[in-house]
Amino acid sequence: MSLVQTEPTPNPNALKFKASQKLVGEGSVWYDIDLALKSDEFVKKLFRIAGVRFVLLQGSEITVTKYPQWPWSEISGKIKNVINTDSIYIESGETDQYCTDEICCAVKKIVQEEIRPAVQMDGGDIKFIKFKDGVAEIVMHGSCWGCPNNEATLGAIVNKLASKIPEVKQV
Repeated sequence: MSLVQTEPTPNPNALKFKASQKLVGEGSVWYDIDLALKSDEFVKKLFRIAGVRFVLLQGSEITVTKYPQWPWSEISGKIKNVINTDSIYIESGETDQYCTDEICCAVKKIVQEEIRPAVQMDGGDIKFIKFKDGVAEIVMHGSCWGCPNNEATLGAIVNKLASKIPEVKQV
């Protein structure tokens, strides 16, 4: 019997798995196959499952993005088995970049406090990179990759930021 719960995401090719223990202390860690080869055995085992394309670890959740041709029925049980039998703990993953400019800090705060929690609920993650010349640079991981709603999400992010900070012209 599996102790791992799953949650769907807006992306049909990404599924969120909830582990019973904390995996990442702070931030998040994203893997593709190249990063997985240099990682912990837990991550390597996930990528040995046919169909796994990307993995995002944050808190006690693992968002797995699969290749479209692989059905979840062939993958999810194997992922749950790895989560139930192996473990990993990463003290600190990737976190948002530092900024000193007042507008940059305001953009970063909205991304962290208002936008990021909503994206994380859907199995994704968003990281603030920088703000310069009216352009807010972000990186999105997890279920965001390949999601059919990613343009709508990006549009909502632009609208949210521009409505609160008129200096934001583009994301």
